[in-house]
Amino acid sequence: MSSRSRGWIVCFAITGAVCGGGSPRDVLAQQSPRPILFEGEATANDVYVRSGDSANHYTVCKLNAGHRVQVLAERGEWYEILPPAEAFSLISGDYVDSSDGKRGVVNGTNVRVRAGSVLNGNKYTVQTLLGKGSEVSILGKNADGFLRIVPPAGATLWINREYVQRIPDGLRALEGETKANETGVTAPVAGSRSTALAGDSNGGTENPGETSTKPVVPRMSRSLAQLERTAQVDALAKIDAGVNTELAKPVLERRLEPFLAGYQAIAAQDEDEMAQRYAQARETQLSDMIALLGTVREMRRLEAKSASRRRGFQAERAGIRTVAPSAPSGLDAEGVLRRSALYPKGSATERFRLVDLSTPHQRTVAYVETPANSTIDVEPMIGKYVGVRASAKRWQQGGVDPVPIFVAQEVVVLETQESGDTAAEK
Repeated sequence: MSSRSRGWIVCFAITGAVCGGGSPRDVLAQQSPRPILFEGEATANDVYVRSGDSANHYTVCKLNAGHRVQVLAERGEWYEILPPAEAFSLISGDYVDSSDGKRGVVNGTNVRVRAGSVLNGNKYTVQTLLGKGSEVSILGKNADGFLRIVPPAGATLWINREYVQRIPDGLRALEGETKANETGVTAPVAGSRSTALAGDSNGGTENPGETSTKPVVPRMSRSLAQLERTAQVDALAKIDAGVNTELAKPVLERRLEPFLAGYQAIAAQDEDEMAQRYAQARETQLSDMIALLGTVREMRRLEAKSASRRRGFQAERAGIRTVAPSAPSGLDAEGVLRRSALYPKGSATERFRLVDLSTPHQRTVAYVETPANSTIDVEPMIGKYVGVRASAKRWQQGGVDPVPIFVAQEVVVLETQESGDTAAEK
């Protein structure tokens, strides 16, 4: 087969894919949801959620301490998360058909879905693309014709990782078991002290009179509501209600210890065997959860101590200024030179950030790139205060606030002292 024939086959294959199922990006946007890396919790009030992974991206909403987030990926100082309930997306009303204003169907291909904001009017960050026939849930309509919609699959946002604490898997599992048991759904109970309730297929040995080599996984196959009403069952209901109230609070505010004695008292009585076994299972759950909470609190304490020391070192460094040589005249920009997560090494265009350390979140004031034939060695200058003389200047285009880009003709070190760690922004 000739190369020309092969070329026509490839061309027809690509055309068929586009005509039959949309463009590659369109197909990508309709793929199954990405797996969740872990669940986290906001550790402070008024933590910004942004449309992208830098302080130059606009704010979308704010979260308070205890708010849970689903983390999909991490990049530098940022976590990519599923949009929280407070967030919404935007789509042009021209590309959505709707008969009731609540449910819409996309009528175009590669229709852009943008990150909406409850804090400002920005909408230039594109989250994903939707193909013809995609359904959207409409929340409202803006004066400019854009529809506010529930973020579709593929839409994500970003949050600074310094203000997110990972929830231990063991704690999440115990929370899930507690909720499942409360609703009567069979769920495993951690630990080995509790025994299975009557009718539990996982309790005891596989055959009477035989010893099973499989580990016994105690389960609670009945909810409290299914047990016969007794004084012990009524007492358990009150204790359960108190525990559930605590579990609704942020992790660090939970106080479960007072309820443990109540379960232990009912577990020790022998008047009501079913209530006794239920209390034994709850006692095991609560003991494990209290132990995990203690571990989480200790981790938070150590992290807070570390963060406090780091801020102290940064303040000390900021107060120590190395005597700099006289700055050459004709410089176009100055700042601390850092790598850029948006234009990393190996990308089509490698750029570096010029950072202003005097701003609250160490704002990027400019990007610096060197021509392909340049002899400027930028690597030794990373982390130092430099000046840039440019041969050309243009503005960054795309999804973030415009930032100047300088094509470097010369880069000179103005201060030899290296900058400290970047301060994460709230």
